[in-house]
Amino acid sequence: MTDDQQWQAPDSAIPPHASSPEGSLPFPDAPFASGAPVAPGWTPPPKPGLIPLRAMTLGTILSASFQTLRRNPAATLGPALVLSLVIALIQALGSAGFWAHYLGALSSLGNPTGSSPTGFTAGLTSSSIGLLATSLGSGALALIAGAIVQGIVTLQVASSTLGTRLRLSGLWRRMRGRRGAVIGWALLSGGVALLAVAVIAGVLIAIGSAGAVALVVAVLLGLLLGAGLFVVFVWLWVKLGFVPAIIVLERASIRAAMRRSWALTRAGFWRIFGIRLLVAAMIAVATNIVTTPISFVVTIAGGVLTPTGSTAAGAGQTLVVALIVTQAVTAVISAVGLVLSASTLALLYLDQRMRLEGLDLDLARYVEYRQAGAQDLPDPYLAPERAAPGGAG
Repeated sequence: MTDDQQWQAPDSAIPPHASSPEGSLPFPDAPFASGAPVAPGWTPPPKPGLIPLRAMTLGTILSASFQTLRRNPAATLGPALVLSLVIALIQALGSAGFWAHYLGALSSLGNPTGSSPTGFTAGLTSSSIGLLATSLGSGALALIAGAIVQGIVTLQVASSTLGTRLRLSGLWRRMRGRRGAVIGWALLSGGVALLAVAVIAGVLIAIGSAGAVALVVAVLLGLLLGAGLFVVFVWLWVKLGFVPAIIVLERASIRAAMRRSWALTRAGFWRIFGIRLLVAAMIAVATNIVTTPISFVVTIAGGVLTPTGSTAAGAGQTLVVALIVTQAVTAVISAVGLVLSASTLALLYLDQRMRLEGLDLDLARYVEYRQAGAQDLPDPYLAPERAAPGGAG
């Protein structure tokens, strides 16, 4: 027997519910109540949609992540691609503007009609501030875009698991009331990480400015603190990784979602970390394989189109084109990687709940009742009334 076989609902009592379109996944406030097993004896796990309703293996998670991208690309890859291209364009224009200004000002030094060293320094400072502002703005926009895609993909995985396919408009409606919380979490986590790095960097700069010996101490301390901060970030990356899925599917507040994610990851921490790291490494390798040859070709083409002795303006224009092309290609790969990462995280969240809370039984019962004709079934993804294993604190 295989997981791909067609599953038929066994005869069972149907709870009294009002009617609604079959295949819908309503979101009422009451959680889906657990009850008796779906069928007596052993039966193969049902697979009404994306995954078999059982605890998942690594192969199942990876396969389902790619299936999420392939089954409904308009609703998953479409938003990620548009947002990634907008962010890439902003980054490319900011970087190109800085380098074009820098090359133009540099070429005018020593020219009697050109800028003075003081003017060059002032221009460089202003362009650097512009580049920093562009980087911060595009970074914030990337966090918001990532949060939106994460929420959409999570809902897509959840609905596909139950055999329901929704368009982008339907997924967007499902995020009503949750969009602000998801975006708020993304900005909060990104802001805290940036603040931590800025504080440590400021302290190290202050120490290093005291003299040569202090500079050596600052470098060594920076290496130590950098390693420690990286470990903390990775740890929190796993412990709080389920927050977006909990906000969207369990309709929890940011604070409650943080507590619940912390509790769900107490068991299986290294498994979750290993799978997420593997997917991140796969995406990074694929990105480098695609973008490295393109960057090389663009660089060679720039040297041909802008030979030695050409004006700085020509070099700046070539640089602008090169940056835009490279960023556009990177944006496409990043969009695919973002959907795969979000799918993997959503699947890991469902897997943890199946292992710790018996979510697979609730989902199987939901599908059983739905196929038997019941309507307006309560949402099976809402958090159970019982506390998560190990407590919520």
